[in-house]
Amino acid sequence: MALFLLEKRLAVCASMVRKGAALADVGTDHAFLPVWLAKCGIVPKAVASDIRRGPLQRAACNIEKYGVGSIVEPRLSNGLDGIRPDEADDVVIAGMGGLMISDIIKRAQWLKDSGKHLILQPMTREAALRSSLAEQGFCILRERAVQEGRHIYTAMLSCYDPRKVDKSDIFQYIGRLSPNIAEDAEYMKREMQRLWKHANGLRLEGDEKRAAELFHIRSEIEKMLLHEGEE
Repeated sequence: MALFLLEKRLAVCASMVRKGAALADVGTDHAFLPVWLAKCGIVPKAVASDIRRGPLQRAACNIEKYGVGSIVEPRLSNGLDGIRPDEADDVVIAGMGGLMISDIIKRAQWLKDSGKHLILQPMTREAALRSSLAEQGFCILRERAVQEGRHIYTAMLSCYDPRKVDKSDIFQYIGRLSPNIAEDAEYMKREMQRLWKHANGLRLEGDEKRAAELFHIRSEIEKMLLHEGEE
């Protein structure tokens, strides 16, 4: 049976999974990611977890369909609550809001191990997630944006290393995205638009200090993009 192609945002997540790592895919839905990684020989063992029985049943069907039942186990679990530390070297949490991802990480204190990797793909509230990771001592090793239709998402590779945490104001909004990569630059431009809108709203509410801070961050992002365009 021919192997399906992953949608772009999941393909970016897949590229960050280490070969030979035990995988936990949280909120797996159809289990496309762990099935694909298993079929490609990248992961020797994976748990495909979901909090809902419906998606988990769809996951189980795909696991059987592609013959990876000896590698991928579907499991009912609220976040990582039902997954043991020894079952996951790399943890993927994709397709959820940034606040929900942050909550899942906070509940799994065993992730505070430099040997564990987190691959995170938030659908919303990326800045809040980056801020939460920093507060918990997780650094972002790599980050890439990906565009699907009108939407643009970011995927983050993170691990626990308080010494390497970047707590700068600008990092919260653009992480490790690079202005010399087209989709990263597009994400940065959209973040500038969001900052402008948010800052103007704060100014109308009378919060001039916070508005000025956000306008400054927007200006710094713009400088990064302009500098790259001049090279």
